[in-house]
Amino acid sequence: MWHSLRSLLARLIPKRVRDYFRARFSDTTPSERWGYGIWTAMGIVIGVPEIWAAISGNGFYWPTISTTVGHLQDRWPVLTLIPVALIVIAGYSVLQFKPASTALQADLQAIGRTPYGRLTKQQVTLEQLAQGGPPATDPSRRQINVIPYLIAATLTIIIATLLASQHHDRFLVGYVLYALIGIFWVATPNALAYWWKRDIPYTTLTATVRNLARRLHLVAALVAALLVILLIHLALYPWPSHH
Repeated sequence: MWHSLRSLLARLIPKRVRDYFRARFSDTTPSERWGYGIWTAMGIVIGVPEIWAAISGNGFYWPTISTTVGHLQDRWPVLTLIPVALIVIAGYSVLQFKPASTALQADLQAIGRTPYGRLTKQQVTLEQLAQGGPPATDPSRRQINVIPYLIAATLTIIIATLLASQHHDRFLVGYVLYALIGIFWVATPNALAYWWKRDIPYTTLTATVRNLARRLHLVAALVAALLVILLIHLALYPWPSHH
């Protein structure tokens, strides 16, 4: 199947274009490729309903993330602060911590990032400080196989969303869908990396955009702009609409 698909793409895509992308993506690591795939999937889940709603109204199979957040904000206005806080936290963490870097706190408890871009606690000795910091790799860290994890997470999200849809409440579907995506694709991998030294080897959204910027700078800039617009849209919902 994959061989047939690659042959079809080879016939449809001009050789010059194939060579262009091959030159820029030939050295990607498995975790980087998984990052592109996972965050593209999330972009489709979030972006398609948003575009559908902008073109023809809220008639998609599940509500947009902005409509879901707006519904929550109508019930509890204080939740408007959450998207704003996320914007500030994301911007601060990007500036403060680089991938595979370490920042030392006053109690010799170091906070760094894994090669995948997630925050993690590190124990630092005075000897390591004298040598420039903790080693780049921690032998006590363990990896979780990404394929079984993603299969289990995806099946859980699909089954829970289908069960929620039986109640014929589109906002319940939105709550379940977006909450589980956040739990399995964002919160759980970060928690495992920070507290339990377990890595699910796909890059975070920030690290993925960084990697993309090294290969296709204009595309990465466009993705970053779209993410900022989405976050502002969530914080100031229903902006830019006046209704």
